[in-house]
Amino acid sequence: MSDEPQEEAYRPPVAATHSEDPQDWDWLPRRTSTLTRLAIISALLGVVVLIASLWIKSWIDDRLDPPGGEGAELVVNVPQGASINDIARLLEDAGVVANSTIFRYYLRYKDAGDFQAGNYALRENMPVWRAKDVLLAGPAPGPAADAFRVVLPEGLTLAQIQAELLEQVPTFDDDDLARALAFPPVRSDYQPADTTLEGMLFPDTYLLDGVTATDESALVIRLLSQFDAVAAEVGLDLAPEAVGVTPYEAVIVASMIEREAFIDEDRAKIARVIYNRLEIGWPLQIDAAVRYAVGKTSEPLTTGDLSVENPYNVYNRTGLPPGPIAAPGRKSLEAALGPVDGSWLFYARTDDPAPGAHTFSVSAEEHEAAVALCRERDLGC
Repeated sequence: MSDEPQEEAYRPPVAATHSEDPQDWDWLPRRTSTLTRLAIISALLGVVVLIASLWIKSWIDDRLDPPGGEGAELVVNVPQGASINDIARLLEDAGVVANSTIFRYYLRYKDAGDFQAGNYALRENMPVWRAKDVLLAGPAPGPAADAFRVVLPEGLTLAQIQAELLEQVPTFDDDDLARALAFPPVRSDYQPADTTLEGMLFPDTYLLDGVTATDESALVIRLLSQFDAVAAEVGLDLAPEAVGVTPYEAVIVASMIEREAFIDEDRAKIARVIYNRLEIGWPLQIDAAVRYAVGKTSEPLTTGDLSVENPYNVYNRTGLPPGPIAAPGRKSLEAALGPVDGSWLFYARTDDPAPGAHTFSVSAEEHEAAVALCRERDLGC
């Protein structure tokens, strides 16, 4: 073997691999084309514009037709020489329309204007087209001094409504009003045969003048018509599908909610307790129904009251009482048709977390603790 150094065999240089040279980007796919990027940006902008357009449309729709239905009646005086801008501001200030600018543009779009000066009988929270129609019909007859409001709060019984009307409308005749309430010229669409007007006269503020203040039957018709209008708006016809009771039974539930709830947050929960008890066949044990049975308003119920034989005593019988116990308002009707989810079977007033609030319980033990707190705070338990 020779001692001379061997020449190393020639090896051609090896080309660097992509992993060996991270600066070489040729292997990467070409970047997104300008056209594709523009298309993506355009699509994103389109989505933003669409969302904004839908929001703007919803905002305008709420100003054209405010949610919640129409409110109390009121008189708005349109002075001589008032422009459309003036009238729009007057109606917004009075709470008739939600936005004077939207109303003004609506009137111009409909080519409506040149309204007469005078007093107009309108309602709070009106759709713009209803307000326009009232303005186009011209001012209400009679001087403004003749107009006055009759206020019927929620939760009154039929007897209490009669007393309120006689007190607030001194021109009403006691016998004529009693006759109109006992034998109304019309019936509610939701009123079964052989039932009274209990619960079917809608609590609201009504505008009377020198003429209507002497027509007892006409006002009863208005109260019934307003109930039917609100009932239709809240979907009372859908009660069988929504909560498994008839429309009239839903009014009965709403009337108990009206008398039991002190805060709006509790209404749908009380409705759920009622339906839960109906489902398992428990007596409702609602004090307000017993008070109606024995003719008490706020006095404490006695052991004798709770055992009285009366179809409205829901302590010693199951199911709903045979009719409403008071006039429910919109919120109680909505609660009767839309109870929240929950397994509660009891409730007791505890004023926790707010004055008037109830504590809702699933078990008897939880309820007993709530009742103890109710008694400790002297809240009527």
